[in-house]
Amino acid sequence: MTRISRLILLAALGLSTAAAAQTSSPAPEAKDDWSGYAGAGAIGYSRYSGAQGMRAVPAPLLQFEYKGIAYVDILRAGVRFWGSEDKKMALGIAAIPRFGFKGSDGSRLTGMAERHLSVNLGPSFEWSTPIVDLNVAYVADVAGGSKGGELHALLFKQLADTTHWDIGVYTELERLDHRVANYYFGVRPEEATADRPFYQPGASTNWNLGLMGAYRINSRYALMFGVQNTRLGGAAAGSPIVETRSAKFGYVGLGWRL
Repeated sequence: MTRISRLILLAALGLSTAAAAQTSSPAPEAKDDWSGYAGAGAIGYSRYSGAQGMRAVPAPLLQFEYKGIAYVDILRAGVRFWGSEDKKMALGIAAIPRFGFKGSDGSRLTGMAERHLSVNLGPSFEWSTPIVDLNVAYVADVAGGSKGGELHALLFKQLADTTHWDIGVYTELERLDHRVANYYFGVRPEEATADRPFYQPGASTNWNLGLMGAYRINSRYALMFGVQNTRLGGAAAGSPIVETRSAKFGYVGLGWRL
């Protein structure tokens, strides 16, 4: 199992366990406690953020909610600790990963030190309106890599929820503080070469645009799929290691309907 696969699975299991601990009764779980999909397939993503090359790996595909307390949306997970009476607003904690790179991931990275995959945790706020769903989270690196923080603001719109189709689109702002931007896009003095000068970016704002969904084959199974394009902000895009301002991510697989 790859590092990315392990991260997805461990984040989901850890937050789901925390959510279960929030319940006040040990009564047996009802089927309606769960909604969504759990399956496996393949994910494809840029070799590093700003790389032209892509790679694909097998991975678990998790997109579900448990009792309205915990949720996993492929690469984001969370636990809600408070919710309004009408279930339109909620406060909780979110987990969002950030992928790193090795010197072998691209010609512009040769000789650079590894930038480790990070696990970011922090408070989140959700608000469901008649038009869109809003999710805002400020998360900080708890793995000791960048030691920085990120602000994420996501707007999600459900386009279809029929017998067979479950499709939604989203746009997301990612504000990386200078520590995160420098860790993943900077070039250290000892890494500088004639073709790769020293670079120390400031804070950067990236934009994500994506689609996620499922085709419900029958009452038990669904085909899960999704794509996302990231547009790197100026400080990140100006790095000498960046080959393109676009970073891509996608997945497809078979899921069990919960």
